[in-house]
Amino acid sequence: MKKVLLVLTACILTFLSTAKERSDKTFLIIFDKDELAYHQANPSIMEVNFSNAFDTKLYLGNSETALLVTVPFADWTVCEMGQAIVKVSKSKELPLEQVAFRIIDIDASQQNFKSLLSESPDQNTKAKSPLVKLNL
Repeated sequence: MKKVLLVLTACILTFLSTAKERSDKTFLIIFDKDELAYHQANPSIMEVNFSNAFDTKLYLGNSETALLVTVPFADWTVCEMGQAIVKVSKSKELPLEQVAFRIIDIDASQQNFKSLLSESPDQNTKAKSPLVKLNL
């Protein structure tokens, strides 16, 4: 009985410890206020376009308007996201790339940032602390 419990516990721990690859992707969509005014676009209406199918979060304030969209599949690109047709106002629909100032793939940006940090640890430490030995 003890062996069965031990094997069962080991199987459960092995299953839980294996890393699962993420199957979602997050995009940051930044809107320019002048561009939104030109298209007579309402950011909250554009969020509704995505919130029906994806997880979204809209940031409004004194700076530029930003929309975070998490899609449930990892093979979408920035180009495909830009080609998505969004309802800009009650009577107008446009491709997202015509309204958005910038569309950023957050996951790809994080990977690029991590690779930049891991490339040259020796250069970072040398640049931070230039020590000069003085022989007195």
